[in-house]
Amino acid sequence: MKILKNIFKYFLISIVWTTILFTIYWIKLPTAKSNITLPTSTTAFIQITPKEIIKGLLFDIYFKNNDVEITNALHSYIFSKKTPNSRIFLEYDLSKPLYLVQCIVEGNPTWLLKGTPKDIPFRSASSLFICSKKTNELYSLLGKPFPIKNRRKIQQTLFQNNIQFRISNSPLAAYSITNSKINSSYFPESFNNIVKLATNDSRDKQRKVLVSRPNSFHLTSELNGKRLLPSYIKEYSSIIDKLKGFSLNYYGAESNAKTDFLSPVPHFELLLNFKEALVVDSLIKIIALHIPKEASITPGTIQLYYKNYYIHQVDSCTIYLSSDIYRKNKIGYSKRSLLFKGQPKYLTQIKNLGIWETVLSFIPTYKSTDFFFNSIEKIVNNANPSKPAINIVFKKNAIPSIEILRLFLALNNPVEN
Repeated sequence: MKILKNIFKYFLISIVWTTILFTIYWIKLPTAKSNITLPTSTTAFIQITPKEIIKGLLFDIYFKNNDVEITNALHSYIFSKKTPNSRIFLEYDLSKPLYLVQCIVEGNPTWLLKGTPKDIPFRSASSLFICSKKTNELYSLLGKPFPIKNRRKIQQTLFQNNIQFRISNSPLAAYSITNSKINSSYFPESFNNIVKLATNDSRDKQRKVLVSRPNSFHLTSELNGKRLLPSYIKEYSSIIDKLKGFSLNYYGAESNAKTDFLSPVPHFELLLNFKEALVVDSLIKIIALHIPKEASITPGTIQLYYKNYYIHQVDSCTIYLSSDIYRKNKIGYSKRSLLFKGQPKYLTQIKNLGIWETVLSFIPTYKSTDFFFNSIEKIVNNANPSKPAINIVFKKNAIPSIEILRLFLALNNPVEN
């Protein structure tokens, strides 16, 4: 009986993938340009062309990948009853582009999935979806239903208060919106072990940023509210609401042997760009609300776990916070709204853990994230200012699509979650 069940299971899996492989060859390619209509409150959206992504991913999985665990984990994810988001996609016409849209719904930044329904007219009565019969636009919340009470108001937000954008039909692209205009866009493409992220940035003003350093991970970014930040960071809204952007050099962390091994001490440089003038003393008062009571605060210094962190006023709207003393040669200028380079492995590096390193390796989220960051050799930027791009260089034998899929499946494991 067990043998028959296994035969049926793998027969079913084969049918599913055969259907997908057949489908991707009769789906028509989209035109080079298209218009997209989105709510006026949209602050960002990600364009996804399922055919191109599925075709490339399937080729990598079955012809390049040598790790059977990836295939098994993917099948487990698809057939699991604990992953409702994967079934949401089945209501969409995958021959047409999908869009992950962030807009304001009932006063809150919310991610929605937009596309065309598979069946027209759309007949599902599920509260996960809202569809316009006039335009055949289908929206869904990822992982939870739309509120029933304010459904009509939400429909008005999605289908009546709109703005139109003209965009390229790339297999995958991300757009940032400010004042109802696209101010930056990102187009990833992969070849061999490199993922190239072509950028198009409309910024025309320079701002202060940190000069990137060897043996670190550098990230410079503008902030447009709390739109892309994880929930645990949004708890610091009293600081984030005042920020215009930041620049970070991160050098890793080391265990805090004097007090608590599980409270590592990070080594970093952080430059904070504020929307309005802010003095150091005001920032320290805000930070004091979010750090342990054991921390010692003196003018220009915060001591935490026997480690000094220095705060320096660079100008009226810029403050330097670091585990190292401020020097003028640490500051440069840039027009880019997003820039990252260096080695991501430092983001999960914790030195001198001893036996706790083994314990940490049993935490699935840390283990999978650390494995992914270590699969990347380096991130470099294209020196040509007319064609700005970020090149993510994976290690020689790594397949970028497989490593990204491995991370996604590990973070969304239906068994562990």
